[in-house]
Amino acid sequence: MSQMPLTHKRIARILGVSETTVKSYRRKFPDCIPVASKGKPIQFTDEALEVCRAIRDLFSAGLSIEETHQRLAELFDFIAPPVFEEPEEDNEVVEVVLPDDYKQAMSSLATSMVNLSLKQEQMLKKMSSIESRLQQLGLADVRTSGTTSSDPVLAELRVLTERTEALWDAISCSVSADSTTHSDYTEPSPKLESQVQKAKVHRLVPLREAISHDPPRKILAMPLLIQEREGEYTPLHGRGNSRITLNDLRASLMTHFVEDDCYTIHWSENNSGWQLDLLQERAHVPHNMCLTMAQTSTLRGSVMVIKDMTTNGHEITPGALQDFISDVYSR
Repeated sequence: MSQMPLTHKRIARILGVSETTVKSYRRKFPDCIPVASKGKPIQFTDEALEVCRAIRDLFSAGLSIEETHQRLAELFDFIAPPVFEEPEEDNEVVEVVLPDDYKQAMSSLATSMVNLSLKQEQMLKKMSSIESRLQQLGLADVRTSGTTSSDPVLAELRVLTERTEALWDAISCSVSADSTTHSDYTEPSPKLESQVQKAKVHRLVPLREAISHDPPRKILAMPLLIQEREGEYTPLHGRGNSRITLNDLRASLMTHFVEDDCYTIHWSENNSGWQLDLLQERAHVPHNMCLTMAQTSTLRGSVMVIKDMTTNGHEITPGALQDFISDVYSR
């Protein structure tokens, strides 16, 4: 009984993927899929079908190309294990150079701290002058007056006092948090968040991140991947082809997009995971993005997988998102 030849099209039909996906398997693993005949169309052996099936399953599990190649070598005797080039040892002294974006961020932070300190000093002088006048008039101290006072002037001064103190505490907490790290972005402490919420500093300092229910710190530190339509996982790369996390993405947006182009970051949690809304609320031509993601586990550990991506309400491809991130890091 004759058997139908295994072509790209037939393998794709058996595995339930597109013919383009099968061809991409050959490009990524050229020496792993046996060919029976190189005529037109190209025909494959029965082992090729099993190799493609294994590649499909391993990609669906979130493995990278290198990890998949290693597993294929373990599953099939005719596939040679991948060869990884080990970097040569260098005994020379390596000079640590901080990235430009970190230097720029620290410079901006220092400038902001100086401006906030000057504003704090001016506000304290004005409050001291107001309290002196109130004492001359025989009125109670703003700090010691009862909260039930019906005087609107005293009530407003009391609120101003609380906001000023909370603002100064928030600044102190921010300096303490920034001094414990260099290049890694860290989540603000609960104390800092409560002080910022209490101070209501939106009118005093142009915040670039809306106060929202952020994901847990461990989620923000997980690598970011994109799930393509074929089920494959593709990692997002930043500077130097290195993988990035949500912390990296957020820090880069807040560093490189300022003033009218700044992004407002808003998180929301749903049944399937998290939704990240990046909104340019003051831009003349806004570039608003919405990323829906969920946590999953791979052989390398837990990752965050972006499942849906839109820009200004229109769906975008994974390549477009990678181009946007590359543009951010090239600024």
